Amino acid sequence: MATPAATNDCWQVRVQGRMEGQVTENVLHFRTLSDTDDIETRLIVVLLNCFVTHLIPVITSAWQLERIVWKQVTPVLGVEHVYTTGLPAVGAGNAAALPSFNSAVLSLRSLLGGRSHRGRMYICGIPEAATINSAFDTGNAYWTALVNFAACLVTGFVFHDPVGPNHQQLSVYSRKIGGATFPYGLSGFTAVETVNPVVQIGTTRSRKVGRGE
Repeated sequence: MATPAATNDCWQVRVQGRMEGQVTENVLHFRTLSDTDDIETRLIVVLLNCFVTHLIPVITSAWQLERIVWKQVTPVLGVEHVYTTGLPAVGAGNAAALPSFNSAVLSLRSLLGGRSHRGRMYICGIPEAATINSAFDTGNAYWTALVNFAACLVTGFVFHDPVGPNHQQLSVYSRKIGGATFPYGLSGFTAVETVNPVVQIGTTRSRKVGRGE
């Protein structure tokens, strides 16, 4: 059944995978810019295609994408949906990988200044061969895939006027501005303008084995 959306409905999307026996999770936020016929088709499937097309072919085979969990968070709290069509998708890259807490970092920038208006996305499952010391080898296929994945997010979810139908805007959500409890306040969502990979390898301590996500 289709899930339609109205302008200024907002969504929380959790991309869940697994590495070394524990769940990994990326939490993303989106705002509906124009009336939409089906969020699953216009948002979830498009986002999944960015992962499958660009990251799955190069990410370590020690990681797999298991499901995408999503729900409406503005102006009301909606029910939780789970998308698993075509999943799990196992990485096709080398099994020799950096530890689970090492991450590729994507910088999410808006047109506004301040920490509340920018964010980061941390992607685990880095093949050892894709790195040189503490940074990525920019001549390696993994780095190229990260750049293309970032471009896919921009193409699919960064829009400017005039806005057509069915458009979903990748956003940064600030709990300081919009509130920390559901439903979230619309004022906490800031449109992302650029998505850029960071050449230095990042750390996500919560992904250490036995600690969680």
